[in-house]
Amino acid sequence: MKKLKVSFYLKGDKKNQSGETAIYAKIYLGNLYSTFSTSKYILQERWSKTNSLRNVVRVDYEINLKNYLKSLVDGIESKYHELIKANIENVEITPLYLKNYCFNEKPEHKISLLEIVANHNEYFKKQVNKGDRAKGSLEKYERMVSVILDYLQSKHKTKDIQFDKINRQFVYGLDEFLRFERIHGKNKGLGNNTTVKYLRNISSMINHAITIGLVTNNPFSIYDGKLKDIDTTFLTLEELRTIENKKFSNRRLDVTRDIFLFSCYTSYAPIDVMNLRQGNFNLDNDLDSWIQTKRQKTGVKTNVLVIPPLQRIIDKYKDDPECAEENRLVPNRSNSNMNAYLKEIADLCDIDKNLTWYVGRHTFATTVALANGIPMEVISQIMGHKRISQTQHYAQLLDGTVKKHMKNLIQEFD
Repeated sequence: MKKLKVSFYLKGDKKNQSGETAIYAKIYLGNLYSTFSTSKYILQERWSKTNSLRNVVRVDYEINLKNYLKSLVDGIESKYHELIKANIENVEITPLYLKNYCFNEKPEHKISLLEIVANHNEYFKKQVNKGDRAKGSLEKYERMVSVILDYLQSKHKTKDIQFDKINRQFVYGLDEFLRFERIHGKNKGLGNNTTVKYLRNISSMINHAITIGLVTNNPFSIYDGKLKDIDTTFLTLEELRTIENKKFSNRRLDVTRDIFLFSCYTSYAPIDVMNLRQGNFNLDNDLDSWIQTKRQKTGVKTNVLVIPPLQRIIDKYKDDPECAEENRLVPNRSNSNMNAYLKEIADLCDIDKNLTWYVGRHTFATTVALANGIPMEVISQIMGHKRISQTQHYAQLLDGTVKKHMKNLIQEFD
């Protein structure tokens, strides 16, 4: 608890019609202070002669004035102790905060970090509802609320922080907390890329606040975390065929496999696959069938030719009651459940890889597209990439695979 001190002084430039000078007060907490007017006046010579009203003798006005100032001090001390007891959220009690609390003055509102996040997410939700942004991207930003709260409660013992209190120490403290202390499932600490993306997400939300005039600076702009290239998993043609030809005894795995294969042959995310309707198909002049849709995540329009493996999946569910009821090409499933089902499929197919939806997308780029001579520019358009540099990474992956197999060939002829 900071030591409280209240002192009084005369403000020489404030006088009344009788020539008396205004008495002002200073509330000190530690090295900080805040001032306010007592609304009382006294002649400057009387203030000096009575040693700032400490040595009042017989003048009734001065006795009453001294008692009034003492009651002010007593009231401020009482309010200070009251605030300390009631401060369960550990809000910083500053002299200004205490003054406003004592005199029921409405303090100037200072926006907090979580208010900025909430404002951004509310706006982003409107964009999602309009179809301009993806629901998955909204969920990514909404996840930042729990990330920030975990950090604030663990390291700062509070549930929010004023935006103007955020500094370099706060930013890099968050980075350290995420890397080494945040619990994720059974693991303690997040990976480099997840940590960097989280801080970039927060920075992006603050930039939105700057755009609409809520704040004028971005304390996260100093953050220099870099994403690291990671080994990207994709299926070989043999593994893809194994999954495609596997017979499953239950519909749960059967449907999951088909949605995954759809991703492998189109690069579509599961949500894009399950959103497909008959209206997304068109015939060209050669009577070839094309899927025409807009990626939910990026909003980029993409056209994909319906190749035989896709047509087999479409035909399989043509008369499916569940698909007919919801007017879908494939049944609708929970993304979180399907991730677990994919791991089960990998085990049943004896594929020693961590099967996820990203593997399907990576498989399209490498095994299905690049390995069959489809130009990089075409693959970039199909995958909904806004920059071709996003696609070039897959060419490097394929080069690595070719090199690996060529080394095996060298050993065969050694």
